[in-house]
Amino acid sequence: MAEIWNLEIGADTLDDKVKHELPFVECIDLLELLPDEWSSDTETIPDVKTGDPFVDSSGYICVCVRVFQDELDSVGDKGWKPGWYKSKVTVIGLLDKLRSNAK
Repeated sequence: MAEIWNLEIGADTLDDKVKHELPFVECIDLLELLPDEWSSDTETIPDVKTGDPFVDSSGYICVCVRVFQDELDSVGDKGWKPGWYKSKVTVIGLLDKLRSNAK
């Protein structure tokens, strides 16, 4: 299963509480992920700064997915690699999508 995390700007550790877990193939569509949006390897927490000083200083939260190689083996080679991917979906958008997906 891929791990879905809500990361704050400047996060350098994980709180050891995965927010959600889904098969990576479901995360791709649900969270609008693309292979070229790989952010960092599985052990390195991604930099989620936006480049906007107002947003970055506010502690903005970003939805990120961490996927390991064993999960990617079931996806096939489509340019995906193990590590972290940032989603364009907001935390509220994620919750809405998860509710809709559960129906």
